[in-house]
Amino acid sequence: MTFSPAEAVLFVALVVTSGCVVLMYRKLNELSTVGRHYRLALHDSAAALDQAREAVALLNNDSRELIAELCVRIGEAEALVARLDRARADAAPATPTHPTEELHG
Repeated sequence: MTFSPAEAVLFVALVVTSGCVVLMYRKLNELSTVGRHYRLALHDSAAALDQAREAVALLNNDSRELIAELCVRIGEAEALVARLDRARADAAPATPTHPTEELHG
């Protein structure tokens, strides 16, 4: 069986095309793998962002509760300071203002 030049050219073209198809198939498989990894990374990133959002929401709620509690405590402290100031003011006239007044009085 002999090949004519046209058949030889067609055979070479078929071999080259088959080689290109094999290379393209490998690249598509590689791209598919990269796409899978990319999807997994996006999924992991989305999950991490959801967890961060939940943590920030909890922190905001805890901060609100803490601020409310601090406001109550500050109010109690201010009331205590006012009572102490009144008690000091009430007790001040009963005590001598100068140490020598106690001796002569």
